[in-house]
Amino acid sequence: MAVIQQEFALGVKLTEEIMTEKRPWRDLFTKHTFFTNGFRYYLTVISASTDKEAQNKWAGFVESRVRHLVTKLENHPSIGLARPFNKGYDRVHRCKTDAQVDEVVNGSLAYVIKPDEILSLDGPKAEVKAEVKAEVKAEVKAEVQPEIKTEIKSEDGVPAGILSEIPTAPAVKVEESNGSGVAVKAEDGDVKTELKQLPENGDAKETVIYTTNHYIGLQLAEGAKSLDLSREVHDFTTMCTSNDIFEHRRMFLSIQHIKNIGLPDDVFEPGEVKPTKPLKRRRAAEDSGQQPMAKRQRQDTAARA
Repeated sequence: MAVIQQEFALGVKLTEEIMTEKRPWRDLFTKHTFFTNGFRYYLTVISASTDKEAQNKWAGFVESRVRHLVTKLENHPSIGLARPFNKGYDRVHRCKTDAQVDEVVNGSLAYVIKPDEILSLDGPKAEVKAEVKAEVKAEVKAEVQPEIKTEIKSEDGVPAGILSEIPTAPAVKVEESNGSGVAVKAEDGDVKTELKQLPENGDAKETVIYTTNHYIGLQLAEGAKSLDLSREVHDFTTMCTSNDIFEHRRMFLSIQHIKNIGLPDDVFEPGEVKPTKPLKRRRAAEDSGQQPMAKRQRQDTAARA
């Protein structure tokens, strides 16, 4: 309801400007801006497997449960709106060490295989069986739909940071920090997912990891200064990994925080502009030919003296 009301409000605004000839009619029918201008902060739910058929089942199951995570997020007092994208992004990675596998499971795209290489991985076995996902999703379709908040709040505040560990997630707290970004702290130290998919000699054998990423746009509540989502992440990962479909050491699950400027290139279609990091005030002042405020104040003080 919150999303629909937001879109109606935007439609009204555009229509009024069109009727006063400030905009052309085509502006009313533009594509969604979920990744280009929709949110500043996102959570990405990463399901991963070492086998393609297993990943089809696992990713479909996780996707069917994402709405439960969205409900928990919107019940958090520091979140005004959590909006999931309507599809996941499948990727294939080739890793040479267990450390690389760990990076991939936790969101790294450094070892992604190109589409033409994917077809040659398993020969005839490389056919995608997407219908498996549909079957898994159909099994849980009858579950009760979550409630969605109707209040839309501003995105003032600081970004949300999240890390998770399988099978249980540590307590993660995100606190406001000076400058850009936030400070991410885990109470029990660095978060790492222990994987044993490779032989002990590390790079003796390549391991192919199949991943599916689901993105959730976050709109923070007005005045939000900190955000602790450890309980929501723990409940979600526990719910997914406690199901019989989950196979330990073969399937993995991770939830990561990402800014809009850090979104991967493949979520943008041709013609869409990826968000970029805004210039700092000092750089902006220099580019415009103006001196930074602090320097001007010092010069004014010296002139008066």
